[in-house]
Amino acid sequence: MSQHPVRFVQRGQSWEVEVEDGESLLEISRMCGAPVQTLCNGIASCIQCKVRVLEGSENLSEPASLEKDRIGNIFHITGERLACQAKVHGEVVVEVLPVRLPKRDRRPRVPPPRKRRER
Repeated sequence: MSQHPVRFVQRGQSWEVEVEDGESLLEISRMCGAPVQTLCNGIASCIQCKVRVLEGSENLSEPASLEKDRIGNIFHITGERLACQAKVHGEVVVEVLPVRLPKRDRRPRVPPPRKRRER
């Protein structure tokens, strides 16, 4: 199998490694120490492993229906992919995106008023 150069960048830092064809970006990030986060361990349920493809999008696998379901069809515009789903088939450069946690409602939760029983 052929080797492909893959580079991760984030805020002036860079991680680069040569990988076999068909490795996922998440697996590759673990090999080279790039800070791609995941809560689901690569099953596409947490969407924490989003990366932005800067170069070589044509060298990644096409997004499958599961990935499209998680991030929508705007990946063509934003260049964002799930690292756990994108498989490498050539030279690629990706930006590691910051983790976006779900927004919490800052208002205190007040239980609904209790109904009085009539006698």
